[in-house]
Amino acid sequence: MKILMVRPQPDEQTIGLQHVMIVEPLELEVLGALRREHDEVVVVDMILEGRPLEHFLQLHRPDMICVTGYITNVTTMGEYCLAAKAFDPRIHTVVGGVHCEVCPGDLDLPGVDFRVVRNPVTVFPRLLDHVDQGAALPPGVLVPGQECIETELPPLDFNFATPDRSLVDGYRERYFYIFHDRVALLKTSFGCPFTCNFCFCREITRGLYHQRPLEDTLDELESLPQKEIYIVDDDFLADRRFLTAFLDGLKARRIDKHYLIYGRADFIAANPDLLERFRNQGLKTVIVGFESFFEEELEQYAKNSDVQDNRRAMEVLNRLDITCFATVILNPDWDRRDFVRLEKELKDLHIHFVNLQPLTPLPGTRMQVQEESLLLSRTDFPRWDLAHLSIRPTRLSIPDYYREILGLYHRVLFQPRVLVRYLRKHKPKMLWKMIRGSGKVSGQYRNKIEDAQRQLDSISGEVG
Repeated sequence: MKILMVRPQPDEQTIGLQHVMIVEPLELEVLGALRREHDEVVVVDMILEGRPLEHFLQLHRPDMICVTGYITNVTTMGEYCLAAKAFDPRIHTVVGGVHCEVCPGDLDLPGVDFRVVRNPVTVFPRLLDHVDQGAALPPGVLVPGQECIETELPPLDFNFATPDRSLVDGYRERYFYIFHDRVALLKTSFGCPFTCNFCFCREITRGLYHQRPLEDTLDELESLPQKEIYIVDDDFLADRRFLTAFLDGLKARRIDKHYLIYGRADFIAANPDLLERFRNQGLKTVIVGFESFFEEELEQYAKNSDVQDNRRAMEVLNRLDITCFATVILNPDWDRRDFVRLEKELKDLHIHFVNLQPLTPLPGTRMQVQEESLLLSRTDFPRWDLAHLSIRPTRLSIPDYYREILGLYHRVLFQPRVLVRYLRKHKPKMLWKMIRGSGKVSGQYRNKIEDAQRQLDSISGEVG
């Protein structure tokens, strides 16, 4: 069969990190590696393409189209499947990805033939056999109208296939993550051993945590020609023994790379020796989910760490000159004083790059809120992006809350001394990409502010 694998373009309503990072579609490279001997696979990255999907349907005339994405891509994924059916009703349409695995009902859409909701690496080759050879439909794949009943699904497995990265050779030069140019992705584990109640990642693996065999991971890493490596584990800094063995493997094999990873603040604070060793072996950047610098909020989020962990972690990273990309959750109960407190904390700790995420009760997580407090419909998928306000603020108007977000971004990211530091440490090309991308995100926020202010003024006028 001829299989067209598509990564969807973000909706224009989505406030997108794609403006400051575009990385390879690892999930499609893995699925592409599972093709059978007589299959032909083409990957189309619509984030980078300027032509519509219909162009690629006409060019490749596939027998099957596979689309994966996140919650923000649900609407577009459905539109792509409808477009494929309109082009040729005989095309088989398959959707998957993490949102489909946790909330499969959202993808039970017109035009969608199959939803892969469990063990895609195991299931995908069997689904191909089902489509063109009439083999049994594998468990873990749903057809239109079929509900997802957990007890009828097979148990989770953690099989992994080495990605076929050649499928995106035409896009390779354009992949980056902020200051990491032409970055390659590496996955060494699945799930997370912690229990934060806002986190979607745990729901994907139903709370299970599994590490790939270390030698397999090192073999894959050693084979990568790219210097910049983004380890996309939900938490790479979760196990001291594993990290020690990983660093031993890097040394034994003389692997010389630069690394970007996710890690928890409490691990960094408790293991400065390992962070120093990792820095000496190529660690450049850690994305740290601080979530909050207020104790009561960390308890609310079931983070199981404290503010002192956050501060000690930054002391370690600053001393070792490891770049920190901080993520912070913004509580809907905040007023201006809370934003001022956060700004002071960020600047005191020399956090120069931050991702501000309004508290978002993603479907499937254990964080529950009253439906009447939601600003977004559960089917307004493009706006569930961890950047839009999803919960109504209690102490600020909606436009004022967005103003505080945008103002805090500008005061933290664009300090002159910080820009000079970036210029000394990173390539001018990457700094320009960051500034240009940040400008696009700022423009999206300004549009949000204007829209929200118009709505507020309209309501005030009607009341008056």
